[in-house]
Amino acid sequence: MDQLIALAFIALLVFFVVKVGSVLWRIAGVLFLLFIIYMYKDQVISQVQNFIANPDFGGLWQSVSGFFGNLFDKVAGFVSTVIE
Repeated sequence: MDQLIALAFIALLVFFVVKVGSVLWRIAGVLFLLFIIYMYKDQVISQVQNFIANPDFGGLWQSVSGFFGNLFDKVAGFVSTVIE
């Protein structure tokens, strides 16, 4: 689950770096992205090797659907908190 959140965060970071017009913000975003990749490279390699050794698409689908279900619940809770 944490890996999916990290992937979503990295995707949003890449989108932000591409869409921002300032060169300094782009450089800062690229450096931050490289730092995140450097910090989590061992976990990513381990997860990929584990999936290649035992490809479990059913478990992957369950993990992805659970992630989006939890994400929707968190967003709904945040919106309800903001509205109150």
